[in-house]
Amino acid sequence: MKKIYYSILALLIFSAVANAQGHYTSSGGLVAGANYSNLRIGENTGGLDTKSRWGFAGGIFLGFPLGNKLTLQPEFLYSEMGGKVTTGNVATDFEQKLGYISVPLLLKIHLGKAFAFVLGPQLDMTASSDKKTGDGKYLDNSGSTESFTFAGTAGLEIMPRGRVSVMFRYIYGFENVYTSSPPKMYNQGIQGTLRFKLFGRYEAPPPPPPPPPPVPVDSDNDGIDDKMDKCPTVAGIAKYDGCPIPDTDKDGVNDEEDKCPSEAGLAKYAGCPIPDTDKDGVNDEEDKCPTVAGLAKYAGCPIPDTDADSINDEEDKCPTIAGVRENGGCPAIPKFNAADIQFITGSAKPTSKAVKELGDMLDYLNKYPEIKLAIEGHTDNVGKPEFNQELSQKRAEAVKAAIVKKGISEDRISAKGFGMDQPIADNKTAAGKSKNRRVEFKFSQ
Repeated sequence: MKKIYYSILALLIFSAVANAQGHYTSSGGLVAGANYSNLRIGENTGGLDTKSRWGFAGGIFLGFPLGNKLTLQPEFLYSEMGGKVTTGNVATDFEQKLGYISVPLLLKIHLGKAFAFVLGPQLDMTASSDKKTGDGKYLDNSGSTESFTFAGTAGLEIMPRGRVSVMFRYIYGFENVYTSSPPKMYNQGIQGTLRFKLFGRYEAPPPPPPPPPPVPVDSDNDGIDDKMDKCPTVAGIAKYDGCPIPDTDKDGVNDEEDKCPSEAGLAKYAGCPIPDTDKDGVNDEEDKCPTVAGLAKYAGCPIPDTDADSINDEEDKCPTIAGVRENGGCPAIPKFNAADIQFITGSAKPTSKAVKELGDMLDYLNKYPEIKLAIEGHTDNVGKPEFNQELSQKRAEAVKAAIVKKGISEDRISAKGFGMDQPIADNKTAAGKSKNRRVEFKFSQ
């Protein structure tokens, strides 16, 4: 096993020296600290027990970087190990002190600037072996201990890149420290050391050589050198630093020809948007009345008046028949007075005067067969609301029936009662109540 250890040590050192690359140079320095160790009993057949003892550790270390994350770190230390062994009989208790020339071969894995994890094998060559018995005297017992032992070690180093660092590692022996057995005893312990780096540094890579002076280039052949050309791959003019004439509003018309350079438009309008001459929100290309303000609903024209009665079609109940505003745009009824359509109090029967008045209504409906009639019945406030609602409906239907009876098509007439909800006069007077007992006529086409 020792030959294998030496071979690995030599190979790794050669590899580190030959291949170390990176920003950190090889390093080295001094190590000083202490061991807190004991003897681990393999097969305890005699009731043995062990206790730890303190010992000195010190020497030198070398560091060979294997890149920025790994360092191969062999160390050469004098290290005191051993432990206290108790047997239950004070006369046979003893303390073993072992002095080693220790060579730990550590692989250091850097976990950033603050910490590094270390692990590796360790060869221990016995330099001294003293046994302290119950009388307090140390006796040389090197003849009873092995000259070479082999161990494994792992731990943590704090501030491994610094000038001063601290390392704690655990040492676990694999070989019996005594030549005689049983029982077998193995070294184990914790080592804490302070490290002082004497050489080694971070070496920054050399700066790259300055680039050769650029050769003047005019990639777009516009007569402006690329160094001065803000658009080196697009031919332009000097006025715009080598760029083409700009088109600020991205409408395809360059700013020098665009009369509205900040507002997208069309070439046919010199870069301006389609005009809206009458300012009605409908552009001239879509406006059928471009000089007269209108509505989009009517393709930019004003609301039409189909029957030319000065009442536009949206307000005209009879948009294709000329009429008067007083009758909602429908023709007026000569001599007809809706106020004369009265009823007997509490009844749906029209008065004789009302029946006579309907004659003019019939002439009107026969003259204009395309006009429809809506009859709305109303009452005064005499009686309960439910009764008045029913009464107003009956009154409206009674008038409808009288008109239909005279030959007017029923589908041209509708009837609806509103009860006492829509008075047109004061119900506190007899005259007002008379006015409220009425039927209203509304015409439409």
